[in-house]
Amino acid sequence: MPHSIESISSELLQAEVPFAVVLPEGDGPFPVLYDLHGLLSDEGPFDPSPTGREYFERQPFRKLQSIADESGTAIVRVNGGRGWYLDSPRIEKSQYQSHIVDELIPQVESVFPMVGKKDARGISGHSMGGMGAVNFLCRYPELFSVGAIHCSSLRFMPGDHVGSFIEDLMSDDELRAAFPDDFLQELIRNDLKLRITVGESDKERILRENRELHRFLLQCNQLHYYEETPGGHEYIPHGLNAVIWAAQQLGDQAHGT
Repeated sequence: MPHSIESISSELLQAEVPFAVVLPEGDGPFPVLYDLHGLLSDEGPFDPSPTGREYFERQPFRKLQSIADESGTAIVRVNGGRGWYLDSPRIEKSQYQSHIVDELIPQVESVFPMVGKKDARGISGHSMGGMGAVNFLCRYPELFSVGAIHCSSLRFMPGDHVGSFIEDLMSDDELRAAFPDDFLQELIRNDLKLRITVGESDKERILRENRELHRFLLQCNQLHYYEETPGGHEYIPHGLNAVIWAAQQLGDQAHGT
Protein backbone atom coordinates (compact mmCIF):
# COMPACT_ATOMS: atom_id res chain seq x y z
CA MET A 1 0.00 0.00 0.00
CA PRO A 2 1.42 3.44 -0.88
CA HIS A 3 1.97 6.04 1.78
CA SER A 4 -0.68 8.63 2.55
CA ILE A 5 -0.48 12.18 3.83
CA GLU A 6 -3.18 12.75 6.40
CA SER A 7 -4.20 15.56 8.73
CA ILE A 8 -5.68 15.99 12.17
CA SER A 9 -7.61 18.94 13.58
CA SER A 10 -5.67 19.70 16.73
CA GLU A 11 -7.27 21.68 19.53
CA LEU A 12 -3.94 21.74 21.35
CA LEU A 13 -1.99 23.24 18.45
CA GLN A 14 -4.95 25.27 17.18
CA ALA A 15 -4.28 24.07 13.64
CA GLU A 16 -4.89 21.47 10.99
CA VAL A 17 -1.77 19.33 11.36
CA PRO A 18 -0.45 17.11 8.56
CA PHE A 19 1.39 13.85 9.11
CA ALA A 20 2.34 10.86 6.96
CA VAL A 21 1.52 7.16 7.30
CA VAL A 22 3.34 4.30 5.56
CA LEU A 23 1.62 0.92 5.87
CA PRO A 24 3.23 -2.44 5.04
CA GLU A 25 1.73 -4.86 2.59
CA GLY A 26 -1.03 -6.99 4.09
CA ASP A 27 -4.09 -6.46 6.21
CA GLY A 28 -2.59 -5.90 9.69
CA PRO A 29 -2.90 -5.16 12.46
CA PHE A 30 0.64 -3.81 12.41
CA PRO A 31 3.15 -2.63 15.01
CA VAL A 32 3.89 1.06 14.51
CA LEU A 33 6.95 3.27 14.68
CA TYR A 34 6.46 7.01 15.26
CA ASP A 35 9.37 8.86 13.63
CA LEU A 36 10.22 12.42 14.71
CA HIS A 37 11.98 14.83 12.35
CA GLY A 38 14.66 17.33 13.31
CA LEU A 39 14.42 21.12 13.34
CA LEU A 40 13.35 22.10 9.86
CA SER A 41 15.21 25.38 9.67
CA ASP A 42 17.65 27.28 11.83
CA GLU A 43 16.93 30.53 9.99
CA GLY A 44 14.33 33.22 10.33
CA PRO A 45 12.04 34.22 13.20
CA PHE A 46 10.92 31.53 15.60
CA ASP A 47 7.56 30.02 14.70
CA PRO A 48 6.26 26.98 16.60
CA SER A 49 3.45 26.37 14.08
CA PRO A 50 3.06 22.91 12.51
CA THR A 51 5.05 22.06 9.42
CA GLY A 52 3.16 22.70 6.21
CA ARG A 53 1.78 19.79 4.20
CA GLU A 54 4.38 20.50 1.50
CA TYR A 55 7.11 19.28 3.87
CA PHE A 56 5.64 15.79 3.73
CA GLU A 57 4.85 16.04 0.01
CA ARG A 58 8.53 16.73 -0.72
CA GLN A 59 9.71 13.58 1.04
CA PRO A 60 10.65 10.48 -1.00
CA PHE A 61 8.73 7.67 0.68
CA ARG A 62 10.06 4.76 -1.40
CA LYS A 63 12.69 3.82 1.16
CA LEU A 64 10.25 4.06 4.06
CA GLN A 65 7.80 1.92 2.12
CA SER A 66 10.44 -0.78 1.61
CA ILE A 67 11.33 -0.62 5.33
CA ALA A 68 7.66 -1.01 6.26
CA ASP A 69 7.17 -3.92 3.84
CA GLU A 70 10.32 -5.77 4.92
CA SER A 71 9.74 -5.33 8.66
CA GLY A 72 5.96 -5.57 8.72
CA THR A 73 5.91 -2.34 10.73
CA ALA A 74 3.89 0.77 9.94
CA ILE A 75 5.79 4.06 10.03
CA VAL A 76 4.18 7.36 11.00
CA ARG A 77 6.11 10.52 10.19
CA VAL A 78 5.10 12.89 12.96
CA ASN A 79 4.78 16.66 12.65
CA GLY A 80 6.79 18.49 15.30
CA GLY A 81 7.02 21.90 13.68
CA ARG A 82 9.75 23.73 15.57
CA GLY A 83 8.33 22.94 18.98
CA TRP A 84 10.91 20.40 20.21
CA TYR A 85 8.08 17.92 20.96
CA LEU A 86 7.47 19.70 24.27
CA ASP A 87 4.57 21.52 25.90
CA SER A 88 5.51 25.18 26.13
CA PRO A 89 4.37 27.11 29.20
CA ARG A 90 4.87 30.31 27.18
CA ILE A 91 3.23 29.64 23.80
CA GLU A 92 -0.34 28.40 23.98
CA LYS A 93 -0.35 26.81 20.52
CA SER A 94 2.96 24.97 21.02
CA GLN A 95 1.80 21.88 22.94
CA TYR A 96 3.39 19.17 20.81
CA GLN A 97 3.97 16.64 23.58
CA SER A 98 0.31 16.52 24.57
CA HIS A 99 -0.81 16.72 20.93
CA ILE A 100 1.11 13.59 19.99
CA VAL A 101 0.04 11.53 23.03
CA ASP A 102 -3.55 12.74 23.43
CA GLU A 103 -4.56 13.47 19.83
CA LEU A 104 -2.27 11.94 17.20
CA ILE A 105 -1.58 8.45 18.55
CA PRO A 106 -5.24 7.74 19.46
CA GLN A 107 -6.43 8.89 16.01
CA VAL A 108 -3.77 6.97 14.08
CA GLU A 109 -4.39 3.75 15.99
CA SER A 110 -8.16 3.98 15.69
CA VAL A 111 -8.23 4.78 11.96
CA PHE A 112 -5.41 2.54 10.70
CA PRO A 113 -4.90 -1.19 11.37
CA MET A 114 -2.43 -0.92 14.27
CA VAL A 115 -1.93 -3.35 17.14
CA GLY A 116 -2.22 -0.51 19.63
CA LYS A 117 -0.13 -1.99 22.44
CA LYS A 118 3.11 -0.98 24.11
CA ASP A 119 5.11 -3.97 22.84
CA ALA A 120 4.03 -3.09 19.29
CA ARG A 121 4.84 0.63 19.49
CA GLY A 122 8.18 2.42 19.11
CA ILE A 123 9.61 5.88 18.57
CA SER A 124 12.64 7.19 16.66
CA GLY A 125 14.10 10.60 15.98
CA HIS A 126 16.95 12.66 14.57
CA SER A 127 18.41 15.82 16.16
CA MET A 128 15.45 17.70 17.70
CA GLY A 129 13.47 14.52 17.06
CA GLY A 130 15.98 12.52 19.07
CA MET A 131 15.38 14.77 22.06
CA GLY A 132 11.67 14.30 21.48
CA ALA A 133 12.02 10.52 21.40
CA VAL A 134 13.92 10.46 24.71
CA ASN A 135 11.32 12.80 26.20
CA PHE A 136 8.50 10.41 25.23
CA LEU A 137 10.37 7.29 26.34
CA CYS A 138 10.89 8.83 29.78
CA ARG A 139 7.50 10.46 30.26
CA TYR A 140 5.40 7.65 28.84
CA PRO A 141 7.14 4.34 29.59
CA GLU A 142 3.73 2.65 29.36
CA LEU A 143 3.48 3.56 25.66
CA PHE A 144 6.78 2.57 24.02
CA SER A 145 8.98 -0.53 24.03
CA VAL A 146 11.49 0.46 21.32
CA GLY A 147 13.50 3.67 20.87
CA ALA A 148 16.15 4.70 18.33
CA ILE A 149 17.84 8.10 18.14
CA HIS A 150 20.56 9.62 15.95
CA CYS A 151 22.53 12.84 16.57
CA SER A 152 20.10 13.84 19.29
CA SER A 153 20.17 17.41 20.50
CA LEU A 154 19.60 16.63 24.17
CA ARG A 155 19.08 20.14 25.51
CA PHE A 156 17.96 18.87 28.91
CA MET A 157 21.34 17.37 29.80
CA PRO A 158 23.30 19.13 32.59
CA GLY A 159 24.91 22.32 31.37
CA ASP A 160 22.85 22.45 28.18
CA HIS A 161 19.66 24.14 29.30
CA VAL A 162 20.12 27.09 26.97
CA GLY A 163 19.98 26.47 23.25
CA SER A 164 18.55 27.27 19.84
CA PHE A 165 14.83 28.03 20.11
CA ILE A 166 14.39 26.26 23.47
CA GLU A 167 14.50 29.62 25.23
CA ASP A 168 11.55 30.75 23.07
CA LEU A 169 9.49 27.85 24.39
CA MET A 170 10.48 28.01 28.04
CA SER A 171 12.92 29.75 30.35
CA ASP A 172 15.98 28.02 31.78
CA ASP A 173 14.16 27.57 35.08
CA GLU A 174 11.11 26.14 33.34
CA LEU A 175 13.31 23.73 31.38
CA ARG A 176 15.05 22.55 34.54
CA ALA A 177 11.67 22.05 36.21
CA ALA A 178 10.45 20.03 33.22
CA PHE A 179 13.60 17.86 33.22
CA PRO A 180 14.60 17.19 36.85
CA ASP A 181 17.82 15.36 37.72
CA ASP A 182 16.07 11.98 37.95
CA PHE A 183 14.29 12.36 34.60
CA LEU A 184 16.36 9.70 32.79
CA GLN A 185 15.60 7.04 35.40
CA GLU A 186 12.57 6.02 33.35
CA LEU A 187 14.96 4.65 30.72
CA ILE A 188 16.11 2.01 33.20
CA ARG A 189 13.73 -0.83 32.47
CA ASN A 190 13.94 -4.36 31.15
CA ASP A 191 11.22 -3.93 28.55
CA LEU A 192 13.00 -1.19 26.54
CA LYS A 193 15.12 -1.78 23.45
CA LEU A 194 17.19 1.35 22.86
CA ARG A 195 19.64 2.38 20.13
CA ILE A 196 21.77 5.55 20.30
CA THR A 197 24.02 6.74 17.48
CA VAL A 198 25.80 10.04 16.91
CA GLY A 199 28.11 11.30 14.18
CA GLU A 200 31.74 11.28 15.26
CA SER A 201 32.17 14.68 13.56
CA ASP A 202 28.99 16.23 14.94
CA LYS A 203 29.05 19.37 17.11
CA GLU A 204 31.02 19.00 20.32
CA ARG A 205 27.90 19.70 22.37
CA ILE A 206 25.87 16.98 20.70
CA LEU A 207 28.69 14.45 20.99
CA ARG A 208 29.07 15.30 24.68
CA GLU A 209 25.33 14.99 25.36
CA ASN A 210 25.05 11.59 23.69
CA ARG A 211 28.19 10.30 25.39
CA GLU A 212 26.77 11.42 28.74
CA LEU A 213 23.54 9.57 28.03
CA HIS A 214 25.51 6.45 27.07
CA ARG A 215 27.62 6.74 30.23
CA PHE A 216 24.51 7.09 32.39
CA LEU A 217 22.96 3.96 30.88
CA LEU A 218 26.19 2.00 31.41
CA GLN A 219 26.35 3.09 35.04
CA CYS A 220 22.78 1.87 35.51
CA ASN A 221 23.50 -1.44 33.72
CA GLN A 222 20.79 -0.68 31.19
CA LEU A 223 21.17 -2.73 28.01
CA HIS A 224 21.38 -0.54 24.92
CA TYR A 225 23.25 -0.14 21.63
CA TYR A 226 25.60 2.82 21.23
CA GLU A 227 27.78 3.79 18.27
CA GLU A 228 29.62 6.86 17.03
CA THR A 229 29.12 6.72 13.28
CA PRO A 230 31.14 8.24 10.42
CA GLY A 231 30.09 11.75 9.45
CA GLY A 232 28.44 14.64 11.21
CA HIS A 233 24.85 15.70 11.83
CA GLU A 234 23.33 14.54 8.55
CA TYR A 235 20.29 12.23 8.50
CA ILE A 236 21.40 9.90 5.68
CA PRO A 237 22.42 7.15 6.12
CA HIS A 238 22.63 6.66 9.88
CA GLY A 239 19.43 8.47 10.87
CA LEU A 240 17.56 6.28 8.41
CA ASN A 241 19.38 3.24 9.82
CA ALA A 242 17.84 4.08 13.19
CA VAL A 243 14.40 3.83 11.59
CA ILE A 244 15.32 0.50 9.99
CA TRP A 245 16.58 -0.91 13.29
CA ALA A 246 13.52 0.19 15.26
CA ALA A 247 11.09 -1.09 12.64
CA GLN A 248 12.86 -4.46 12.58
CA GLN A 249 12.74 -4.72 16.39
CA LEU A 250 9.00 -4.06 16.38
CA GLY A 251 8.41 -6.48 13.54
CA ASP A 252 10.40 -9.20 15.29
CA GLN A 253 8.48 -8.64 18.53
CA ALA A 254 5.18 -8.85 16.68
CA HIS A 255 6.17 -12.19 15.15
CA GLY A 256 7.79 -13.56 18.31
CA THR A 257 11.29 -13.79 16.78
